[in-house]
Amino acid sequence: MTLPELPAFVHNRNEIDGYQVYRVSGGRSDRAVGCVVLVTVETDDEATARAWVDSVFVALASEPKPHPGGISAAFHIRADGKQVINYAEWASAEDHVEALGGTGGVGSQTADWRRVQNFPGARGVGVERYQPPLAQVHAEVE
Repeated sequence: MTLPELPAFVHNRNEIDGYQVYRVSGGRSDRAVGCVVLVTVETDDEATARAWVDSVFVALASEPKPHPGGISAAFHIRADGKQVINYAEWASAEDHVEALGGTGGVGSQTADWRRVQNFPGARGVGVERYQPPLAQVHAEVE
């Protein structure tokens, strides 16, 4: 699967123009990153953005069958608080597609994941797959 390059405003998992990192999970250094997934969620305000991200962490912690291709997730909140970008690292694009399993979202059909998917004031607007940053690819080869 050929993946496009990350948009210019996305520099790496810790730096996205106009956004602040709120929470980070994973970051397993023993795995090569083959795909970056940007998940974009519109929110009513910053409090909703933070509460939605916190609910994702609850769902991740209670996930009975985490997909082995997931490596990390860094959640960024836009300066105005009305958008979240999850910069998720995956072993491959195929792993991400498999993890979605036709449900439209990563995660098992648990109450915690249903809460994330139906969170008041949060609306998913995009899921896009990209090549990892070139610097990251070179660092893993060395």
